[in-house]
Amino acid sequence: MITRVRWNEAQAREKDAWRRIPAAPRGYLERRGELLAAWLRFHGVAVGRVLEIGGAGLPALLDGAHAVDPLMRQHPGGRRAVAARAEELPYGDGAFDAALALNVIDHVQDPARCLAEAARVLRPGGVLLLSCNVYAPAWLLLRAARIALLGERNNDVLHPHHFTAGSLLALARRRFEVLEASLRVVDPLAGERPFECSRSRLKGEARLYLCLRPC
Repeated sequence: MITRVRWNEAQAREKDAWRRIPAAPRGYLERRGELLAAWLRFHGVAVGRVLEIGGAGLPALLDGAHAVDPLMRQHPGGRRAVAARAEELPYGDGAFDAALALNVIDHVQDPARCLAEAARVLRPGGVLLLSCNVYAPAWLLLRAARIALLGERNNDVLHPHHFTAGSLLALARRRFEVLEASLRVVDPLAGERPFECSRSRLKGEARLYLCLRPC
């Protein structure tokens, strides 16, 4: 877990970054929502009570979904979002059929607490769809050396945490059974194209998608 001061700095930078990025077209967001709904149905979960953890940048636009994000109060899909942290979800036990944490876990202050809260608010048999950037171990070693030389403020302030595929899976398995794991260089939910990912390959970066069920 990082310090609250470090997390607050990352959140401020993140909010500024989203303010400067043009809003995603609604048509794209709707297609993204359709993909997520199909993913839930594939795993036998009706698209009913869904909690979107984080979504200030790219909301899921699933009908009836609740949204929680400390960076926004009005969901881009037109519904109100709760300004709360992923480590302190303001819902009762078993309140949701499914939860989404897409490109979120590396932005929170305490990833383990975030996953514990996601497991708590899911009903028995519910699922968590999680995605996160993961990196090659060698690149993370180089990053650690660069931080030692230049300081952390000059090295990816927006992402307080960096995972390998193995370390993220190990963290998820503390609270969840892994139903599906898929590693993708080109991220379909972010609308990426192959030619846009050359820089990511230099870092051994990919997007790990997980479908998880509370243990």
